[in-house]
Amino acid sequence: MVRHFAMFCLPQPSEVSLKAIFKAITKGFFAEFPAPVKDAAEAIVNASVEIYGRMSTDLLPTPAKSHYLFNLRDLSKCIQGVLQADSGVIREHDHIFRLFCHECQRVFHDRLIDRADKKYFYGILSEMASKHFQKELTADKMEESPIVFGDFMKVGAPKSDRVYEELSNIKKTVSVLTEYLDDFNMSSSKEMKLVFFMDAIEHVSRIARMVRQPRGNALLVGVGGTGKQSLTRLAAHMCGYKCFQIEISRGYDYTTFHEDLKKLYKMAGVENQDSVFLFTDTQIVVEEFLEDINNMLNSGEVPNLFASDEYEQIIAAVRPSAKEHGVAEQDRDGIFAHFIGQVQERLHIVLCMSPVGDAFRSRCRMFPSLVNCCTIDWFIEWPKEALLSVARTFFENVDVGDDALKEPIAQMCCEIHTSVSNMAEVFYSELRRRYYTTPTSYLELINLYLSMLQTKRKQLVTDRTRIATGLKKLLETNELVTNMEAELTALAPELKKKSIETEELMKRLSVDQEKASEVRAVVVKEEAVAKKKAAETEAIKNDAQKDLDQALPALQAANKALDALDKSDISEIRVFSSPPELVATVMESICILFNTRPDWASAKQVLGDSSLMKKMFDYDKDNIPESTLKKLKKYIDNPKFLPEIVEKTSRACKSMCLWVRAIDLYAHVAKTVEPKRERLKTAESELAKVMAQLQEKQKALGDIEAKIAELQASYEKSVDEKDTLTKNIEQTQSRLKRAAKLTTGLADEQVRWAESVKRFDDEIGNVVGNVFVAAACVAYYGAFTSSYREKLMQSWVDRCKELKIPVSSDLSLINVLADPYEIRQWNECGLPRDNVSTENAVLVTRGRRWPLMIDPQEQANRWIRSMEGRNGLKVIKLTDPNYLRTLENAIRIGTPVLLEEVGEQLDPSLEPVLLKQTFVQGGRLLIRLGDSDIDYDKNFRFYMTTKLSNPHYLPEVCIKVTIINFTVTKSGLEDQLLSDVVKLEREDLEQQRNELIVDINKAKNELKRIEDTILKLLFESTGNILDDEKLIETLDASKITSAQISKRLVEAEQTELQITTAREKYRPVATRGSVMYFVVATLAEVDPMYQFSLKYFNQLFNLCIKNSPPSKDLEKRLEILLKSTTSTIYTNVARGLFEQHKLVFSFMLCADIMRQAGTISAADWNYFLRGAGGVDKERPAKPDLPWLSKAVWNTCCDMNDTLPAFKGLCKDLMTTPVHCKLGRWEVNVNPSNSGEYPVQDTPPPQPTPEGESPPPVGHWDERLSSFQKLIMVKAFREEKVVFAAVDFVAENLGQQFVESPAVTLATLYNDMSKNTPLVFILSTGSDPMSSFLRFAKEMNYSDRIHSISLGQGQGPVAEKMIDAAVKNGDWVFLQNCHLAASWMLRMENVIKGFSVSDAIIHNDFRLFLSSMPDKCFPVSVLQNSVKVTNEPPKGLKTNVKRALSEFQPSFFEEHVLGVVWRKLVFGLCFFHAVIQERKKFGPLGWNIKYEFNDSDRECALDNLKIFLEGGELPWDALTFITGEITYGGRVTDAWDQRCLRTMLRRFFSPPTLNNGYKYSPSGTYYPPEADTIQVYREYVDSLPFNDDPEIFGMHENANIAFQNQESYALVNAILSVQPRMASSGGGKTNDQIVYELAESILGKVPEKLDLDKAMQGMFEPDAKGQINSLSTVLSQEVDRFNKLLKVIKNSLRQIQKAIKGLVVMSEELEKVYTSFINNQVPRLWSNAAYPSLKPLSSWVKDLVLRLHFVEHWIEQGQPKSFWISGFFFPQGFLTGALQNHARKYNLPIDELSFKFVALPMYRNQEEVYNACQKKEEGKMDEAVVVPEDGVIVHGLFMDAMKWDDGSMEVVDALPGEMNSSLPMMHMEPRRNNTPDPKCYNSPLYKTSARAGVLSTTGHSTNFVVAVQLPSHQPQDYWIAKGAALLCQLNE
Repeated sequence: MVRHFAMFCLPQPSEVSLKAIFKAITKGFFAEFPAPVKDAAEAIVNASVEIYGRMSTDLLPTPAKSHYLFNLRDLSKCIQGVLQADSGVIREHDHIFRLFCHECQRVFHDRLIDRADKKYFYGILSEMASKHFQKELTADKMEESPIVFGDFMKVGAPKSDRVYEELSNIKKTVSVLTEYLDDFNMSSSKEMKLVFFMDAIEHVSRIARMVRQPRGNALLVGVGGTGKQSLTRLAAHMCGYKCFQIEISRGYDYTTFHEDLKKLYKMAGVENQDSVFLFTDTQIVVEEFLEDINNMLNSGEVPNLFASDEYEQIIAAVRPSAKEHGVAEQDRDGIFAHFIGQVQERLHIVLCMSPVGDAFRSRCRMFPSLVNCCTIDWFIEWPKEALLSVARTFFENVDVGDDALKEPIAQMCCEIHTSVSNMAEVFYSELRRRYYTTPTSYLELINLYLSMLQTKRKQLVTDRTRIATGLKKLLETNELVTNMEAELTALAPELKKKSIETEELMKRLSVDQEKASEVRAVVVKEEAVAKKKAAETEAIKNDAQKDLDQALPALQAANKALDALDKSDISEIRVFSSPPELVATVMESICILFNTRPDWASAKQVLGDSSLMKKMFDYDKDNIPESTLKKLKKYIDNPKFLPEIVEKTSRACKSMCLWVRAIDLYAHVAKTVEPKRERLKTAESELAKVMAQLQEKQKALGDIEAKIAELQASYEKSVDEKDTLTKNIEQTQSRLKRAAKLTTGLADEQVRWAESVKRFDDEIGNVVGNVFVAAACVAYYGAFTSSYREKLMQSWVDRCKELKIPVSSDLSLINVLADPYEIRQWNECGLPRDNVSTENAVLVTRGRRWPLMIDPQEQANRWIRSMEGRNGLKVIKLTDPNYLRTLENAIRIGTPVLLEEVGEQLDPSLEPVLLKQTFVQGGRLLIRLGDSDIDYDKNFRFYMTTKLSNPHYLPEVCIKVTIINFTVTKSGLEDQLLSDVVKLEREDLEQQRNELIVDINKAKNELKRIEDTILKLLFESTGNILDDEKLIETLDASKITSAQISKRLVEAEQTELQITTAREKYRPVATRGSVMYFVVATLAEVDPMYQFSLKYFNQLFNLCIKNSPPSKDLEKRLEILLKSTTSTIYTNVARGLFEQHKLVFSFMLCADIMRQAGTISAADWNYFLRGAGGVDKERPAKPDLPWLSKAVWNTCCDMNDTLPAFKGLCKDLMTTPVHCKLGRWEVNVNPSNSGEYPVQDTPPPQPTPEGESPPPVGHWDERLSSFQKLIMVKAFREEKVVFAAVDFVAENLGQQFVESPAVTLATLYNDMSKNTPLVFILSTGSDPMSSFLRFAKEMNYSDRIHSISLGQGQGPVAEKMIDAAVKNGDWVFLQNCHLAASWMLRMENVIKGFSVSDAIIHNDFRLFLSSMPDKCFPVSVLQNSVKVTNEPPKGLKTNVKRALSEFQPSFFEEHVLGVVWRKLVFGLCFFHAVIQERKKFGPLGWNIKYEFNDSDRECALDNLKIFLEGGELPWDALTFITGEITYGGRVTDAWDQRCLRTMLRRFFSPPTLNNGYKYSPSGTYYPPEADTIQVYREYVDSLPFNDDPEIFGMHENANIAFQNQESYALVNAILSVQPRMASSGGGKTNDQIVYELAESILGKVPEKLDLDKAMQGMFEPDAKGQINSLSTVLSQEVDRFNKLLKVIKNSLRQIQKAIKGLVVMSEELEKVYTSFINNQVPRLWSNAAYPSLKPLSSWVKDLVLRLHFVEHWIEQGQPKSFWISGFFFPQGFLTGALQNHARKYNLPIDELSFKFVALPMYRNQEEVYNACQKKEEGKMDEAVVVPEDGVIVHGLFMDAMKWDDGSMEVVDALPGEMNSSLPMMHMEPRRNNTPDPKCYNSPLYKTSARAGVLSTTGHSTNFVVAVQLPSHQPQDYWIAKGAALLCQLNE
């Protein structure tokens, strides 16, 4: 490539260049600013460049800080920020300095993630302040008083008028931000609620600053719920920008994303609209989205975004704008570039990402523009100040009863949030379950509390008022009764007295009434006369008034006209010197009326009178003299003297004319009226006299009548009083009767209500604290299991009490938020009755967010379905094609929806529903779902369940839902199983109980209803309650009903108690079932295929109870049930487990049963699994005894201190034999017979310290339980743990629990059904097909089976196959399901379809599946299917047993060769089992693990049958075909082929047919002499469960490594499913560990090996011109080692730089980092190195020795003895040695081989190294004589044998000695050397793995050479043992 291009390198600009560039810019900008600001330009640039340089070199990217990448963009952003200064604001040196500090913080500080880095930055800034600005600025001051600038303080100001200024007044800033927020909420459909604490102010101002800058983009990093999106929306609104966000809907893809981007581009580039593109990591449907955003940030352009037609449209739309900017109309590229430029200017991208997980780091690495082109703002966890501030703001206007409580509650909010975060860490460390808290969770807590407090308080007050009113009425009634009884006694005499008084009054009244009648007659006559007179007078009056009524309107009109005149009108008339005629006429008439001369002069005087108008108004019209009227007549009669005519001359005169005429008219009328008035006066006078006489008479009558009325009133009053007394007596008597009913009837209620009122008072007093804790529970603790919930709640209650927040001491979530009636309803709908389930139901129904239930057993699912079924529940899955439509319809009509089988991710299209993003539009409540707005019914409810048992929901999910852990609890399951057991055992009892529960619930509900009715009636009653007869009768009737129900209830509860007692007898069975289920459930954590649903378990459990043998004796029956259920569950579950996990299952089953029974204590169990813990414990000094090792003493001390049962162990160790026996295994901790201590069976008794229980006495074997003995085995004979565990289980549960249950396809077929498939769980090399075909043949189904091996594209074919088979009843076998991961979801749906109620399936249809363990295999299929593992059986006994179980008796017994045939068949089966079981010994068994399977055995037996049909035995053919083809065909390694032939000879050769032939020296294993298969099967059953190594020809040591491995595997498997112990540790961080390790290794290894330092003559040619071959070998080795050193050194230096942050941590370096943490050799090194299995620490030590060996050879010449293990390529060294010999003697090298002679001396290379360090290597070589020919080598180890120095031959290894050293060996080249047949031809391998890549020689690349070792044993003896030599060990 390079030769085709001219290379152009752009170096980093120098500091001088940078300063020059930026100084020119800043000085130019500040030219117009005041001098102090102008002078600061240089300081700003110098400081900025220096800060940039320091940050770039000191704060570098690390794995945790991958975004710490600083480039010149950051420096320019810093200067650009300073250039936002406004000369009107920045006037002083201090102003510009603070602006500079602010901009530096925004660019550099805001991306820092921890306090240490921020502190460091503040330190730099402080230094710059002092150095360049001469300012004192401390880091603490900057933290306490952050500098904030912004341009948004003038609300609504256009962009051009905005001023970038410091926001020093925080209160004012908060006020402005609140105003912006209110404005935003006015225009937004979704209201946003924000609290502006200091952190929020800083973040919103930062975002506003980023987007206001030209081409400003932002990357906001923080966990979900920290407010990134809300603050961005607000900041965009503050800047006046439109905020755009993509709306993820179902099917949103890359194309849709491009459509949205086009809209954005057109908005910004064509419409010139400022926009913010808000994009979050939850919206990344595909990573290509980020690729486009990366391009947008970098170049502004997304490749191929616009199609050609769209491109043309854009060119056309932008052309005018481009032309304005100087782009030619024809320059299309220029126009498009202008368009892109506009987009970059107008479109601001804000990315919101979460740092949780690895996604953020990898995205930063893959898309560098995310960091390079964005200003980063890291949202740290809210500080306590922020949390407190938010809480205080929310509680400010809330009534919590006492204002003093607001501050403690706000504090509690913070503490609760923090405590949950801490508990989530513990939760993860112990249970590996993740849960996150975020600020959104915190806000949810507060909002939830406020809404719940109001509701609860209102409810409590209402309930209390209701009961208190009832109680008050009762108490009032009691008082009334006492008063009424006293009244009744006092009323009787009073009634008698009142009767006499009434009679006397009656007599007086009759006399007075007669007198009054006489007077009344006279008065009536006179009244008639008066009435007549009054009528006449009224007629006269009316006549006069009638006349007056004619004149008055004219007068009023005249007065009104006068009103319209003012002074100016009158002045207008006066100005006439000679007035017009009509004016003069009018004025003369006025003069006449006022008695003056009728001329103009007089008129002017009249007009001049200022009170003229008043005089006219007040004119005495009733007394005008007749003479005046006569004078006036002349004027009145004048035809022109009319207002309408006068008006034409003068408007003022018109009014006066009107007045004069009105006065004249009135005067004439008054004349007529006057006589009438006189008559009226006379008539009125007469009438007054008549009326006066009448009144006297009436008064007399009135007096009489008043007297009578008084008498009448007294009489009536007396009668009323008498009636009242009578009525009172009757009423009091009635009331007393009713009161008796009321008080007697409600006596119980009175007591209960009094208690209730007291309780309600307490609750109302504590409501603030109780509801607070309950709200915290709802908001936070749903995801936790019960024990963690209890801890959290207790800590909250305790803390509330400390802060004096009133809270109940017996507080529980159920008491506060649940209603007993509602709980009963839930239980009836299938909710388990345990507390955790009830709590969960409360969380589901009371939370504000929709619930997401972790429901692996589907209990929540069933409860929701039952509870909401009657409300029209819709059930959907995310995989349903139309689930969104179903959801839409449900939201519209308000029906509940259940979303099942949710994964760890939620579909983004559900977000509006989860966040309840409703809004009101046109009076309708709407929600936007997808791309449409739909009506939102408030009755809609949404539930989600997941079958995942331990899902990891990220914070982004946690903040949207209420996560509730619905995993079944032991107590809950126990109750369910108890019901099942009793239902099956005592159906009558369970039925009666269920009916009783229903009756009791009904009765309680009815009682509640009655009580509510009584309280309602009492509450609503007014007046005296005892007068309400209907109320009393209703109360009485209710009470009678209540009493009857209460009686029934008492009887029912007594019956229930009896039933419960009877049921409890069956509880041990339910308890056992519960324990077993939880063991079965944990298996899924061991292997993903071990899935067993609770439903399946219940069916199995119930079926077992149904089918178990009956017994009338309850004790015996319970024993039968316990045994049969345990056995059945074990059998059915174990058949679906791999062999390696069956013991794990049976041991956990046994241990958990014993733990539940209390036989195994928690301390014992913990010690068995985890040991004592604490490596640096103080222990007593070890006694100086030869048989006591340090390890044994430490273990004894730990057991003595930790476990009560082992108290006194250390002491007994010195005084008495300590041993115990578990099954076949005995543990002897100390010598059983020794003179070093007196032997005694029982230790002497010791006084017990006060307060302690006495230590157990007796022999250790007697005093320890079987589990404690197992602890002893693990402590002192760890390799025997598996065997001891087998015996432990057999002893406590039974022998059958340690044997693999026999499984046949016939049994499995019986468990299958047309909708229950069978799943074969495969292991490598297993194939169930042959046995399946055989079974199909037995069932006559051979021609009706359809089989397909799944893989790419085979899914649809398989589906068609199933569709056809479902109809016609065939069998389908889908093989290797794990190869079709993408089709598994479809397969799951197909299989689920079998169980649908309307599915039509042929009864004969069966589905068979096979799969390797794989997480992609559907859990629901596994949970609801019959499972069986298919693998080679573990153990000889099991293997042979399985083989024999597959034979038909006829095949085995009926053969012409008789017993010979049976021995041959049996021998082949045994051989097959042995070669399979040899695998467990690792490389000792086989160099390569071959997957021999049942097909090999079947093929071998088929061949045997064919060859023996004639009755003859062709041994050569049989041996060859079996050893070389059937089995040998699989074997690729030549040494393994040798081993295979050896093993075949032991089990399948002529001697095996001899009578009494034994397969092993012990005689345990042999071919029986029998005729029937049953005898053979019985013999196999009698074989030991654990295989003795002798049957394999192995040494006992072979077992030790295997057994240790098995023991670790067993304990680790059990430990992996146990809750983890919380650990709190300090120590070094991983970074420190790796850095120090790298430093250490760098110090140990040299830079390189230098051949220039070679000893003189080493590389000089000999006489023949040839260089010594070994020198050539040396140079090749040096090359190899130097290449390795280069790789090592380079990676170590790079990793150190990466940890410091000097380079980016690449993926390769991360792998090195991880390897260092795990003490593993990095793959990078091992790929460049020699083969080795050592851990890192040993590998480095070994490398140092190798390098020293080669270096020593270079500098000192050839060693006397070569360390053959130290070579990179030992084969090269051996070839070199042979070549030297061939050259020396002129022999052909291919005829040479080595003769191996052992020397009687040993050499360890580490000792050689140490001697060289001390310069003492000469002493070591003194005894070594360099041979004439060949070489001496050392450093080899022996595997499965040892060297006997006496006989100088190989012998069996000592027990426990795994790898002994081989002495130094002389390897002498010989021509055509023939090895001694007595010698063992041992392979030499580089590592103990033995396997390597197969080379062309047929040998592994791990193989070096075959070494002949003298031995008195035959070759086969060592071959069977797997004996070999090794160059190096694993440690």
